[in-house]
Amino acid sequence: MNAMENKAPCNTRLLICAGVLLSSVCPVLAQASPWVPAKGHGVVKPMLRYFSANDAFSSTTFGSSTYPSSRQQETQLRITGVQGIGGRLSIQYDLRGGALQKTRQHAGHTITNRSSGLEDQEVGLNYGLRQTASFADSIALNVVLPTGSTTRVPALGTGKAAIEPDYQVGIRRGPLFATLLGGARIFVAGGAIQLRTSANLGYRVTPRFSLGGSLFYVRTIHRQQAAIRNPGEIYNLLRLGVGLQYHPRGQFRHWRPFLTYEDSVAGQGIHAGKRIVLGVSVHY
Repeated sequence: MNAMENKAPCNTRLLICAGVLLSSVCPVLAQASPWVPAKGHGVVKPMLRYFSANDAFSSTTFGSSTYPSSRQQETQLRITGVQGIGGRLSIQYDLRGGALQKTRQHAGHTITNRSSGLEDQEVGLNYGLRQTASFADSIALNVVLPTGSTTRVPALGTGKAAIEPDYQVGIRRGPLFATLLGGARIFVAGGAIQLRTSANLGYRVTPRFSLGGSLFYVRTIHRQQAAIRNPGEIYNLLRLGVGLQYHPRGQFRHWRPFLTYEDSVAGQGIHAGKRIVLGVSVHY
């Protein structure tokens, strides 16, 4: 898209994209959990995420040092979900769409590029192994669909399909809840492999509120002869987050709104930014 494009068309496309995402999931469902829900039950987490960055990490080494870079902003609608289908199996997904904007200085002029629409989507099948009240683990196989456009500037996806096998572990001890996920995202073409780890820790501080912390770490490896043309495949990042969730009672007890703050603390060749997430976890 050309520089200095009007915001109105961009906002309109974002609303259309949100409608498409919401209508594509019926019923909408939550982030993958090693506790496999019973058949017909599940969780859905629709959320809005706002990301902003003015700096970038070094393109040569992984670390926490940054330098001034182009400004990047993203407003994203994300829906993660899990649906129990019986036999220790569940369907899980991660659907995304949004509006991305990059602003840079060139020859004394401000150049702004904007894109909006669907981003890459992820769908998978999860199988529960040990499933007790206090401990659970599972294995999953996900497929990443390259639905995000790479012809727009900035690009909304990698343009390449990928598979992602994962192993998940969960622990519950009274008011404490923790999960750990590890796996690899393997791009079908190009030879790039992303090693990915995420951890979440939650604690029910009062009957109505839970505090939580999160960690996300990804490193990209690939064969030396592999030519990676899309920067979206190169993803090296360490991100930490803190959040607060509200647990209502009565008829709305299954609707749990949450607020999360995330910060990119280390990386390589990627923007170093902060993100605010507002959403609701719906259990049914």
